[in-house]
Amino acid sequence: MSLLPIFSRRKRQSTSKGTDVYQYEVIPRKLQIQVVQLLEDGIGQYGNLYNETPCDKLYDAIVDILRREIGVYKLSPGHNQKAHEFLDWLDKVNNIEEWLDAIEISLRALENIAKPNWYAYQNYIKTRPEDVIEELNARLIEAGLGYQYVSGQIVRLDSLHTHKEIVLPAFALLSEKRFVAADKEFHTAHQAYRNGDFETCLVECGKALESVLKVLAHKRKWPIKDTDPASKLIQAAVDGGLIAAFSTTQLNHLKGLIDSSTPTVRNKMGGHGAGVTPRVVPRELATLQLNQTAAVILYLVESDKARP
Repeated sequence: MSLLPIFSRRKRQSTSKGTDVYQYEVIPRKLQIQVVQLLEDGIGQYGNLYNETPCDKLYDAIVDILRREIGVYKLSPGHNQKAHEFLDWLDKVNNIEEWLDAIEISLRALENIAKPNWYAYQNYIKTRPEDVIEELNARLIEAGLGYQYVSGQIVRLDSLHTHKEIVLPAFALLSEKRFVAADKEFHTAHQAYRNGDFETCLVECGKALESVLKVLAHKRKWPIKDTDPASKLIQAAVDGGLIAAFSTTQLNHLKGLIDSSTPTVRNKMGGHGAGVTPRVVPRELATLQLNQTAAVILYLVESDKARP
């Protein structure tokens, strides 16, 4: 999901220089509060002695599991209701592993109990399970905390094959001085992705790819102009022997997908407005392009190093 385009978020997006660094050890306080609010909306309303709700079972299951796994009789003393015990503890805990355990257990409960029996929960829960998961993942990314809830588990981004084997090495290669422009553009794409600005992510991916090709073209003295589009740059790389001919179609498809999936007609200095209908770029498309662009950059730069 795209987070609300509020003033502070728009300001961060416009001033951020971008970074590929996710941290994995500290719970950002703002994020911690947001997660408490999100899970309270997602797990729902706890009942009382005279009026139990289906949500009681969710809280009971979550708290009982956490008490045993952490090894305590109570998560947070002074509370009789398990909902209050859980939410108060979630707001105060500073052990990131226990905090992530709680999120994982909570989301599993929503997926395995509330979602299949939605008819019994819909009057007590403010946010549907699938929306809770989507927002939680979006907020983790925005906060720069390198975890995601995927297929029933919390996973570190740097443990995912694509991030570890493709995205991070691409950033490492772009840190060379000659790729300063491409490095800035790909950082901007990555930061835009974190901020939920998926259209900018696509545009900056395309610019980073073109910048890399132009650097290689200058080094190898390919007959290109600064205004040449990526398709001509790719053909120059093929003609110059840097890209195997069989790869041309795939690389042109990448550029074509970036251009066609971003309904922005860009001239040499920028893009045109959206017009009457606002543009909506889905997260999954931005994810695809971020990873594919990293893979192509990695291929191009490593091919350049292998062909002196």
